[in-house]
Amino acid sequence: MTFDEYQKQAWSYALPTAKTNQYLLPGLAGEVGELQSLFAKCLRDRTNLDYMALPKELGDILWFVSGIAMYHGLSLSEIADKNIEKLESRKQRNTIKGSGNDR
Repeated sequence: MTFDEYQKQAWSYALPTAKTNQYLLPGLAGEVGELQSLFAKCLRDRTNLDYMALPKELGDILWFVSGIAMYHGLSLSEIADKNIEKLESRKQRNTIKGSGNDR
């Protein structure tokens, strides 16, 4: 499955009320929080990561990222391509380390 195929199919499961920034943006934050909670519990309890839960949480994050992109008319494949271009440019200019978006 390609990114764009995933995006189209995932969007088909969204309820009409879920196809808004008002739902998608806080929903993404909530899912990222759930992922962070998995790691926090490992640190607190000194246990290993629950690798069965990790794909589920990452999948939920992917759904929200995909939905935000779809809502704004962006394709996941374009986003992925542009991100690789940005990273390659930083690598070529030896600016992978550091901070700031325009490095």
